[in-house]
Amino acid sequence: MKKIIIPTDFSENAQKAIDYALHLFKNEVCRFYILHAYHSVPSSEKTKGDMQEDLNQLVKRLQAQNTASEHRFEGIMESDTVLGLTSRTVKDTGADYIFMGTKGLSALREIFVGSNTLDLIKYIDNCSIVMVPVAYEYTDLKKLVFATDFKHAFSPIELLPLIDIAKLWNATLNVVHIKTEESLSEEQETNKAILRNVLKGSKHLFFEIKQRDSVANTLIEIEKTNKSMGMMALLMTDHGFFQKLVRPNIIKSVAFKTEKPLIVLPQVK
Repeated sequence: MKKIIIPTDFSENAQKAIDYALHLFKNEVCRFYILHAYHSVPSSEKTKGDMQEDLNQLVKRLQAQNTASEHRFEGIMESDTVLGLTSRTVKDTGADYIFMGTKGLSALREIFVGSNTLDLIKYIDNCSIVMVPVAYEYTDLKKLVFATDFKHAFSPIELLPLIDIAKLWNATLNVVHIKTEESLSEEQETNKAILRNVLKGSKHLFFEIKQRDSVANTLIEIEKTNKSMGMMALLMTDHGFFQKLVRPNIIKSVAFKTEKPLIVLPQVK
């Protein structure tokens, strides 16, 4: 059984994350934890009791709409931050995925600018996080893209959440090497071989793309040249190009324009 956490503020983007998670795992036995981190706002017209009732009604509606599937829903509301409540729920439930709706045009922009999403990425290191742009119109998943620089020795458990999704949809996992050197080092060759072994038994292909002026723009280029891509994946390593994405000058200078879901996989340490 898959355990999936979805924080909600009852907005359109939060609902998009719920809808996409239900679509992605429509044929799987799942338990969904719908979280609302309550904050007392003096100007708000709704009380804490009102918000609890809104959450109860959302859970009832979701359960009523999913009677034919093996989906179960549980609402959790506490006076806490999104990070605090989500982190604690991950620990208590052993969740497999967190789904977050992104407010703007870009999943990437929300990761590095949206405070709630950034906090989850920075501080939750034991659960995969899926960002779903509110404008994304999802269809059947045929292709996933995993971007890497082969500078990390991959562990099977790190890529299991991604492989599981690919297998659910019989999708092809395209491993795209972002090339910054003329040839791979001995360490990179070893890591590539490890990755091939990890992906054995799943549909996958290997490609190369030369890095553009920035890693962020390279990721955008990958999306443009992979029109059938349904999801992009990154592994949140301590080193390598993922860390380059969070540098302040990159955030300020690059207009992220990707509009596909993005899954960030935690590094096993």
